Amino acid sequence: MTTASKDKWLILLISSLLVAAPLIVFPAKLGLSLATGSFAYAIVEALYYGVIFFIFCPAVSLMQLLQGAGLTFLYRIVLGTIFGIVISLMYNVGLSAALTLGISRYLPAIIFQIVIAPFALRPLFLSIAGAETAGRKRHIKKYQPPVPHGVDIIRPDSSSRSDRKASAVAEHYGHESKTERPLSGHEPNGFERAVRYLGEHHAVILASVIDMEGLTLASYRKGQIDPEAWAPLALLFHQSNEKILNRNETGATADRLDLFFGSRKLTACRDKNFNLLVLADREDDELIGIRIVQAADMTRKYLSERYGKLLLPSTEEQYVSNS
Repeated sequence: MTTASKDKWLILLISSLLVAAPLIVFPAKLGLSLATGSFAYAIVEALYYGVIFFIFCPAVSLMQLLQGAGLTFLYRIVLGTIFGIVISLMYNVGLSAALTLGISRYLPAIIFQIVIAPFALRPLFLSIAGAETAGRKRHIKKYQPPVPHGVDIIRPDSSSRSDRKASAVAEHYGHESKTERPLSGHEPNGFERAVRYLGEHHAVILASVIDMEGLTLASYRKGQIDPEAWAPLALLFHQSNEKILNRNETGATADRLDLFFGSRKLTACRDKNFNLLVLADREDDELIGIRIVQAADMTRKYLSERYGKLLLPSTEEQYVSNS
């Protein structure tokens, strides 16, 4: 959750006005009596905040509405406390009586602050609700990948190691793969779109598409983690598990392995023509599993569309049936 610097200054400016404006008419009550204070009033106030925030972002969850309403209620209490301290100093009112007036009794200030408070905290609420909930639903319904930092794009002319990768991929999938390596600023290919899509999830540390020989076709990383150091594990894990399964003479192979260690989770998915390796922070979030399945489907479809004639007939039929 982040709030832009200009939004912070805007919140501070509006907060100052919410404290200063009622001082102009204090102690006039504008035809209103002093409030008696009631827990029911606090519930109505919180419901008002919830309704306004729901109007701001209809896709928000109930938990985020409660969080926003609670923060705004505390914000209003802080405004009332500051207002009470100011009138105590300006009008020589006892501090206890002044705080009571500012927080729960002096209606001209309280109503004014309640009405404006959710609008003042709108940027903060949207940073809570919009950054994850709206973004999550948008990406599940329709994939529109941005270009995140940390994606490795394999280019034939970038380095000698990339040259060897590109040559090996071209030999495995056909010479057309050389023309599929985009230059900077060009549309990414299917491998890169898959790892970028996985990288949009905050928990993902590393995502790589690896061919059947252990060569990295595309990868996303955060920090200083080296994709090349993790790539061989995709083959090693599946080979080791295949030996274990063969002891029971089942002839089965593992399509996906999930390994939990410490605060991290490693997922290795295997298809007939590629491996997908994902290293992420360990947390209870089903969305990352959905993204892994979708990224694998994106890679299959790309292989089918781009290299369909070069794949085995049985594999091609599988891609067509999944598209």
